[in-house]
Amino acid sequence: MKPCRTGSVFRVLSYALALFAAGSARAQESTNGFAFADFLLAPLRVHLLTATNEPAIHTTLTSNDVTRILGKVNRVWAQAGITFYLESLRIEPTANATNYLENTKEDERATLLSLRPKASLATNCFHVFYLKRIRPNGVYFNAQGIFVKDTASLRPVEGGLDEPLPRVTSHELGHALTLPHRQEVTNLLASGMSGGWLNAAEIRQAREAAKKKAWIQPAPEVLRQAEERDKAGAFVEGRRFWQRLAHLPLESDVLRAARRRSGTTGK
Repeated sequence: MKPCRTGSVFRVLSYALALFAAGSARAQESTNGFAFADFLLAPLRVHLLTATNEPAIHTTLTSNDVTRILGKVNRVWAQAGITFYLESLRIEPTANATNYLENTKEDERATLLSLRPKASLATNCFHVFYLKRIRPNGVYFNAQGIFVKDTASLRPVEGGLDEPLPRVTSHELGHALTLPHRQEVTNLLASGMSGGWLNAAEIRQAREAAKKKAWIQPAPEVLRQAEERDKAGAFVEGRRFWQRLAHLPLESDVLRAARRRSGTTGK
């Protein structure tokens, strides 16, 4: 972990101000500054499950909702120097909607995993599936099986997130990065609460887990690949790499250029 120096070209935006502006002045402040070279970029494939004959599955979320949710997820995970980029968005029919509610009572794990369309599964990214109803707010089985209900509700805590879905998504991604529950009410891994904070040990553990996955890359490596493709004239392919950098919660000439090249004007 490399805290940013005052006046550094790369400066982490204030996590407390960006995420919890509406929270109490006594809300915990983040002191974890990460430089560009420290950030890890993790691919996230989002699935909006549809099932016209089963309203308990059929999500009503849209692509605009996904953009909003992911923006807040990344403000949460900025405290750990991790950014999740949208590898792809799939709006797709569930693979198996038969007797959904009855089957979840018998074997929730098997039933939920059976909903996943096999054709859109991959082993080189995290998969988050949004649907209408499951018993918990969200559940993590493995990197290819993270489920969040779009009707999630949480108990608000001082300085917590202002809506449930980004917090539940961030919480389940914490499990995907090996973090267990910790029932400190303002903590991201507390059950059923709106808090979003991680302690130093959790940050170290999540980062170590991320580094073990070959498909999670350091920001400098993504920058190198973007520049290589531009140099070779492969601008369309290069744009995919610039897009991965565009949402890092930092300010620098390099990242402003990444936002221009990716067509992204904001963070």
